[in-house]
Amino acid sequence: MEKPEPDTQLQFLDVAALQSMFKVGRSKARLMMDALPSIRVGNKDYISQKALNDYLTANGGIPISWPKRRR
Repeated sequence: MEKPEPDTQLQFLDVAALQSMFKVGRSKARLMMDALPSIRVGNKDYISQKALNDYLTANGGIPISWPKRRR
């Protein structure tokens, strides 16, 4: 069986990768991951680089909103 070319392999991003890519904190990166079409493996969420690029192209950004504060 042939190995796929390195540029055709899927690259998966986790919350830490989103943090460094968008220069945001963990809470905002977690909210972004919840808004994206992600997959869960064990207790971690991942999104493929292609899915992220497709989502950004189709939607122009990632809509997130902070949850309301409980008093």
